[in-house]
Amino acid sequence: MAKKSLSSKMPWYRAEFDLEGLGFGGLALVLAIILGGLHWILAFVFFLVFAVIMLAARDTERTSPTADDLVLSPCDGVIESVGPVSPPRELRWDTQEVVRVRISSSPFSVNGIRSSITGNVDSFLVEPGAPSALSTDPDNSDLREAFVLIGGEKHAVGLRVATGGLGPRLDIDLEAGDGVRAGRKIGVRRLGGWCDVFLPAAAATTLEPGMSVVGGETVLSDLTDLAPSYDRSTMVVEEIVPEPEPAPEPVAAAPVAPVATPDPVETTPETIPEEVQEEVSEQPVAEDKPAEAEPDTPTKPASKPKS
Repeated sequence: MAKKSLSSKMPWYRAEFDLEGLGFGGLALVLAIILGGLHWILAFVFFLVFAVIMLAARDTERTSPTADDLVLSPCDGVIESVGPVSPPRELRWDTQEVVRVRISSSPFSVNGIRSSITGNVDSFLVEPGAPSALSTDPDNSDLREAFVLIGGEKHAVGLRVATGGLGPRLDIDLEAGDGVRAGRKIGVRRLGGWCDVFLPAAAATTLEPGMSVVGGETVLSDLTDLAPSYDRSTMVVEEIVPEPEPAPEPVAAAPVAPVATPDPVETTPETIPEEVQEEVSEQPVAEDKPAEAEPDTPTKPASKPKS
């Protein structure tokens, strides 16, 4: 006979923890025990750190509905507001208006973030924010945010997950093009925060502010009877235009150095080689002859005119 699993013996036990949280939590517990021998205050401080780490690492199993075109809550929390808004540009969703369902989660909520609909990840963007932003304003630009647009066969649903504070508070394990199933865990958000679910403008919902929702199980909207409102071919894709390369600057020709004219060398007897001097001395020297005078031509006396 096959042994029954722990969940079948105790169906109410659905808790689980991240491995990272178990490691850091165990380290804090060991330090609390060791340092507790020195002073009880040290034991109290590290035991408090252990409790916070285990709260941040806590998750649970969920059983999601299997019907198509159901939009599920991505996290545990309380409905803060429901109303029409313009989709954030980070989603790259080419539509004018959507219905936003804002969910607020406490630090004691489980950390799992789940897909709201079955489809493909058409866009995914993470804004790192400020590392020390601890705010009660969900629209604070310093919060760490993740934007996910999931497109199904006929509809699309957008998610914005936000949190703040120190440490690795938000980690979404997705890439553009991934296929996801409604209710599947796609990341973790530790110590609470906000999650905005963006529905098609014509989507109907019966949610009211103050209602509690369970991530991966509570149905936010049913899109079965809704006319198709999403075409993947019209999805806004971020286009990166390459910058034109600057024209090369003209290079000036290097100046030509003037050619130095050698100074004339005076030829003195000291500078003439001996061999040349000997050759010159052996050549006969032509004597200068006086120019011969031309003989005088006798001039005829002028004839007298005849009378």
